[in-house]
Amino acid sequence: MEIRTIRYFLTVAGTGSVSAASRALHVAQPSLSRQIRQLETSLGCELFARHRGRLHISPAGARLLPVARDLVTRHDQAVAMMRTLAEGREPCLTAASTVTTINDVLAPLAAVSRHAVLNLREVPTAAVVDTVSSGQADLGFSSHPGATDLEVRLVVRFPVFAQVPAGHPWAGRSTVPLADLVQERLIVPTRAYSARRVFDEHLSRMSGPLGRQSVQEMDLPRAAQALAARGQGVAVVADEPHYGLLPLVITGPAPGERVDLPLFALWNGTHYAAELIGRCVTEVRDFCVRTFPDASVA
Repeated sequence: MEIRTIRYFLTVAGTGSVSAASRALHVAQPSLSRQIRQLETSLGCELFARHRGRLHISPAGARLLPVARDLVTRHDQAVAMMRTLAEGREPCLTAASTVTTINDVLAPLAAVSRHAVLNLREVPTAAVVDTVSSGQADLGFSSHPGATDLEVRLVVRFPVFAQVPAGHPWAGRSTVPLADLVQERLIVPTRAYSARRVFDEHLSRMSGPLGRQSVQEMDLPRAAQALAARGQGVAVVADEPHYGLLPLVITGPAPGERVDLPLFALWNGTHYAAELIGRCVTEVRDFCVRTFPDASVA
């Protein structure tokens, strides 16, 4: 299968006729028809069925469509990347992560990075692995990589904060034990957020699942911070503080234990730019250590 033939197939499928596709591709209609028949022969199945003067994609053709699109996309990306390397320039890599990691870490880093590295793609935590595995991103950053064949490296650990307004009795403190925190009215994001899941995991080891305390759940961490700023409770989030809130690191029952949110980097170990990706991951780590005093690489 040649990539040119795959493009022909996609154009015929999109236009619904060989004649329309031949005009779009500037290819003679007999030649295009022959190419499609040769593709069908090589695959051992019919990709189109003719009905009332139009070509309709067959069930087999419909199954081929997403694969064909992916092949063309990967081919075009490979060509662009190789041309970049041939010109002696570093390629611009696409990094996939959640909106919080993009806003707080990756976008600020991209503004000062030494490399033309970060084209940013927002995806949910659960989709980071698939986005990188499918080639839609060159590397990803996730708090929960799970089981994967990708290369995985722990980049940094961020504390989950208890955030309070300046008038709160805890305003002069830098830390708060989890045992004290659960006595307060808590404002937390939903379990769609990694910080909430990490908090729940620590809490379950001590006193059972979150819900026995006075808790208000918000769809967004920023909304939880807004309510905390109004004095309606303590926000439990991993985001940088807003609205004048003061962040307190949450400590666990064990000596030296913190409620931390890890950030992992993921990429394909056979990626053509694996060395550059490794440098990018190191740059992300160094940026986090410089920018966030409470971040830990231990």
